[in-house]
Amino acid sequence: MTLAQIAAQVFGAVGILVFILLYQFNNMKSVLKAKMCMDVLWAAHYLLLGAYSGFATNMICLGRELVFFNNDKKPFNSKAWLWIFIAFNLISAILTRKGYYSVFPALAASLATVSFHQKNITVARIIGITNNILMFTYDIFVGSYMGLVGETLAFISVVIAIFRNARKSKNAA
Repeated sequence: MTLAQIAAQVFGAVGILVFILLYQFNNMKSVLKAKMCMDVLWAAHYLLLGAYSGFATNMICLGRELVFFNNDKKPFNSKAWLWIFIAFNLISAILTRKGYYSVFPALAASLATVSFHQKNITVARIIGITNNILMFTYDIFVGSYMGLVGETLAFISVVIAIFRNARKSKNAA
């Protein structure tokens, strides 16, 4: 294993820690802060692996989270941002394409863009499951072992959060 591959795994391991906690927060501002940190870690991870679709998508996601975090201010409150980031993801998928699997990060990021834009944590968690499946598949193709571990753990975390909050809602009613 090269030094770059070892470094990639370290960035991925730290990204896993943030990823596990991401869906446990109960408000979108906290989720977005954690997501920004995670985007930087995973961008470094994929760059060091030479997985440029994953790198580009995570950099676009970092910009997306910055915009959505500030969407209570002009010019960040425009609905046009949703379509701008979806377009950026499409362009990145085309420019970094190595195989059909290269579109998975862009598709996952586009779905996440929709989920974060609408600000419903329950919908974000459900879309998170779909994104886990897409990124798990991508990670197989690019050799991201930490990505495989992270997606598995994040999937479990999302499911726990869904059931935990469903139980809270049922008890409150």
